[in-house]
Amino acid sequence: MITTTWKNKKYITTWEQFDEKVRSRGFPLLKRLDEFPNSVMITGCQRSGTTMLTRLITQSEGMVNYWFGPDDELDAALILSGYVEHQPQGRYCFQTTFINKRFHEYIEHDRNHKVVFILRNPLSVIYSMLYNWRDDGINRLFNFCGVDKLTGSHKLMYNFFGIAGVSKLHRACFAYNGKVSQLYSLRETMDSAQLMVIEYDDLVKNKEILLPRVYDFIRLRYREEYADKILSKSVKKVKNLSRHEHRTISQLCMPIYNDLKRFAVKLKTDLAC
Repeated sequence: MITTTWKNKKYITTWEQFDEKVRSRGFPLLKRLDEFPNSVMITGCQRSGTTMLTRLITQSEGMVNYWFGPDDELDAALILSGYVEHQPQGRYCFQTTFINKRFHEYIEHDRNHKVVFILRNPLSVIYSMLYNWRDDGINRLFNFCGVDKLTGSHKLMYNFFGIAGVSKLHRACFAYNGKVSQLYSLRETMDSAQLMVIEYDDLVKNKEILLPRVYDFIRLRYREEYADKILSKSVKKVKNLSRHEHRTISQLCMPIYNDLKRFAVKLKTDLAC
């Protein structure tokens, strides 16, 4: 193992290196999780606001800021997998979207850990994938979570031509479906004391109501100024999708998103309480 300094020549600086040196060797990705008691793990599909919430909680009073490299989720992956040495100093919030197909590891550890799953509408997520993410990011997520979701002609084209046989838009759609569908399994194996599901748009639009609920769930003191760090501008970007993109995403991804929303914290219920 190495020390937590990103300038070290042996330090992993990309997710491709992480896959090669850590993930491919079959070691548990959450190997050291139980060494960080009462940790908070933020997950969901990539590009769903997980970075925003992780950073907000990490910088809250009572939490430890463990960041040491240029990518704080990669920092979490390196610490939790045991690739870098890190002495626990308190309570931590880790962004864990990198788990991907290994999501079963969430239930293999101390149930005192809290998991917050952010569910975001596919129009926003896939817009961000297409226009704010590099192609290799889409490809990695598709390979991990999307291939098994292929059906019909898309599966046939993939079998013949590999990843080149599936358009970038469809790769993003199937990757989204594969990743968010993990919530079904998490709901079956985790109770409400360990798993909380938040719908991103609800959180952004009603942050003064829902954000305190998140902090109450993770048992952390809430301050009103935390809500100021949640911005709503990203919600409007979906208007830039083409008609073809909008139609394709709606047909392939909206059904599973609408079904999974039933697991999210209900705003109307909260207001009535």
